Amino acid sequence: MIAVVDTSAIIRLFVPDGPLPDGLETLLRGAESGNHIILAPELMLVEAANVLLKKQRRDELTAAESQEILEIIQSLPIRLSGHSELMAGSLLLAGKYGLTVYDALFLELAQQKGARLYTCDEKLQRIALKLNLA
Repeated sequence: MIAVVDTSAIIRLFVPDGPLPDGLETLLRGAESGNHIILAPELMLVEAANVLLKKQRRDELTAAESQEILEIIQSLPIRLSGHSELMAGSLLLAGKYGLTVYDALFLELAQQKGARLYTCDEKLQRIALKLNLA
């Protein structure tokens, strides 16, 4: 299986403030053993660091915890994709569905790769379902 994971799903692995997308943990185990491929735009790392910083500023995480989580995220078996080949499609998707271009990057990557999108974002999940990506 080829899958795209968004930042909300990755963060939820470490900061359990709601349910994980069905099958995410199995997907990660399968990627570790080479049975699945997980993709994300490079933006995922920047967004993850930003979310961790926000949680740190709200005293939900310490600086050390944030750093440790970020290091673990960077070590996950996720293949990062550049943005340039995703931009045109992301702009179209963002305009059509009322998304940010940031969120549309994940959808566009899933479309280009024929992948399933794993997300905890309800709006993104609804659109992924419409596009047969969930």
